[in-house]
Amino acid sequence: MLYPTRLLTRAVALPAAASLLLLVDVRPWPALLAVDAVLLLLAVADALAGWRRARQLQATVTTRGTWSLGRKEAIHVTLEWRGSRPLQLEVAPDVPATVRVEDVPARQTLAPMARLELVFAGLAAARGAWQLRGVHVALPSPLGLWRRHLQLGVAQEVHTYPNLKQLADYALLARTDRLALIGVRRSRRLGGDTEFERLRDYHSDDALQRMDWKATARRDQLTVRDYQTNQAQRIVLLVDAGRMLTSTARGADGVTRTLLDHTVDAALLLAWVAARQGDRVGLLAYADGIKRWVPPQGGPRHVTAMIHALHDLQAAPVESRHEDAFLLLERRERKRSLVVLLTHVLDDVNANHLEVHARLLAGRHLPLIVLVRDPDLHGALDPQPLDSEAFWRAGAAATLVQWRAGVIDRLRAAGALVIDCDASRLSAEVVSRYLDVKARHLL
Repeated sequence: MLYPTRLLTRAVALPAAASLLLLVDVRPWPALLAVDAVLLLLAVADALAGWRRARQLQATVTTRGTWSLGRKEAIHVTLEWRGSRPLQLEVAPDVPATVRVEDVPARQTLAPMARLELVFAGLAAARGAWQLRGVHVALPSPLGLWRRHLQLGVAQEVHTYPNLKQLADYALLARTDRLALIGVRRSRRLGGDTEFERLRDYHSDDALQRMDWKATARRDQLTVRDYQTNQAQRIVLLVDAGRMLTSTARGADGVTRTLLDHTVDAALLLAWVAARQGDRVGLLAYADGIKRWVPPQGGPRHVTAMIHALHDLQAAPVESRHEDAFLLLERRERKRSLVVLLTHVLDDVNANHLEVHARLLAGRHLPLIVLVRDPDLHGALDPQPLDSEAFWRAGAAATLVQWRAGVIDRLRAAGALVIDCDASRLSAEVVSRYLDVKARHLL
């Protein structure tokens, strides 16, 4: 596209203003007509020169095919200028609104027959697939009367995955036995687990029977042996992607995201931890119908498949059909499993669905219902409201919170384990409860 610059606007405005003198004296009209003709010829010639100049510029745009949510990624732009004069231009990658790019547009000057490489820092604010549609370039015509806007480069598809940094953090803290730093509580195992897992430093609550004296002498530090459950168990993750999960909440990293984003992070961390424990993990995501189904399997490759299955799952403003999910689970999963449902409820209809299905599940499986708290609801519980509006808002919130506590009691009475926590503690609480189930041999 070609746009006039301020220089051309001012150049046209001067003879246009002078033409008002023709109202007084018409004799200067040949001179004004000549000026207009000269301006028109210059504008046309400059536009043609600018059009040819744009053909001498080429651009290549590349980036990684997979991004991580909330993590800065690099966008590489290479510009090749084949002209014989210096060129001033502005450059900005063409990305969707869910991707933020720093320091755009970038103003650069290209020397004659030069090549320039630029690196932009992009940050994806939403999971899913999107298109990097090249780069936008704005360059002036030789006389500066026009400004040419180009879109160069080949489109590239990019997939934004959930932020998997939590997996690396968990692995590091697990090796140094500092999982408490991220809120994960490790329960002491009951019974006779005899499969060796690792050596670690001694803590005051460790039994002396677990002491490894040879390793203690070798390291000159008290060392104990850790053991793990020696049978592979099954876990099925049910992820609700309905309208209740469209609300937003601030996570442990301080970033505000949808409740579904937080439940996806918790589900993937649990799947990764369970795979490390030798368990077989499956996934079922649903909203107004079944969205994803990954049968239970083990191994790190299976976790990668689950990550890919969830990376583009988005919360939709539709009513969740819990019965579809539990019906598919009943048909596909016959063996006893730990069924972890991550959802959010604020009405009797969905609460009754959960209670009925939890009661049915408890006979064959071990249900774990994970309820994510809505910060707009629990944040309205003001103990000292300052005005009448805050008073009534706090009263309404207290009524809903009390109703929610009743729902939790009924779910527990139906035979389900229940977690009710904020989004900032969701991943740690889910993993802690899983480790407690393993330690107590509830499966």
